[in-house]
Amino acid sequence: MTDRERAAYLFLSLLQSRTGSSVISRLGDLPPETILKMSAGELARKVKMTERAERAFDDLKRTFDPQAVTEKLSARGIDVLTLADEEFPERLREAPDPPPALFVDGVLTDGLSVAIVGSRKSSVSGDVTARRLGRALGERGACVVSGLALGIDAAAHRGALEARGATIGVLGCGIDVVYPKRNRELFDAVKRGGALVSEYYLGEAPLAWRFPARNRIISGLCDVIVVVEAAEKSGALITARHALESGRDVWAVPGPIGATECKGSNKLLSEGAGVIWDIQEFVDSVAPKGVGTLPEVEDGPRGVDEPVPAELPENEAAALLGVGFEPTEVDVISARSGISMGVLLSALTMLELKGYVARSPSGAFTRMTVS
Repeated sequence: MTDRERAAYLFLSLLQSRTGSSVISRLGDLPPETILKMSAGELARKVKMTERAERAFDDLKRTFDPQAVTEKLSARGIDVLTLADEEFPERLREAPDPPPALFVDGVLTDGLSVAIVGSRKSSVSGDVTARRLGRALGERGACVVSGLALGIDAAAHRGALEARGATIGVLGCGIDVVYPKRNRELFDAVKRGGALVSEYYLGEAPLAWRFPARNRIISGLCDVIVVVEAAEKSGALITARHALESGRDVWAVPGPIGATECKGSNKLLSEGAGVIWDIQEFVDSVAPKGVGTLPEVEDGPRGVDEPVPAELPENEAAALLGVGFEPTEVDVISARSGISMGVLLSALTMLELKGYVARSPSGAFTRMTVS
């Protein structure tokens, strides 16, 4: 690998993030490093480019300074891995349409990686399932990969962090951009517990088209994909399709018949995806004991701390301490909190209205994370 070759891939990465279209897939046999010697017009005669892409090429070439870009990233503790680097993740390198460069804030793992993806508007049951899957996989030493979105993604990351396992969050925006903003605490926890990854440079906004694009990276970083809940036009299904095209195993959690948030994931099952009936059975199948090694971590919790907010009245604070992150029956909450049933029910109602807990149809309560 030469410095010029590496610089060329970094240039292509910045160009691709500006134009929103794949550059690598259209290069054919054209060596990336020759691009730095060409004008936009010369490149356009060899590679199909829009007028917008030609303008972006010229603008970027006038200002592109690979050393300055690398130094700016290094100052923030962010690594850049290009397709010219041996350290570039091999699974992603072999996937269709790999990104020219990957920005990494944290530490990538080489062992078994499992993606857990699903709806942003997930049910309580879906969140609990994703969290349990993330925790069980983390305990086995598997790395849990997801997209750091609300819903299933966040629950999966939290489960892995609870097990002190490795987890990777793949962003659909600049490597330093927190999106959604309410995930600030989780964003930092994932960085401490593994890595944040993006194909987009510093400051790039979370534009809508970037999220379907990032799903191919989630797929490309993993050996196995799990879809927990997904509607018919869910981004999670895009991830699953990329995985299938790359020959990776796809599993799905069956959902209630007719449930809108499960129509896409249920369809995957009808098309031959593996069925997750039991979490332990699934984990034993894809991550048998000894398959992975938990990374060494600093002392103390690595996950997201969930303190009781100081502004809560005494009864509500005590009740919240009794509610788990899995569905917890009222009598269990009462025993944990030491509150009489009449006072407890009132406190739980207030906590539900404030968004600290969610009530399932069966009457059990699950603690939620509130930003």
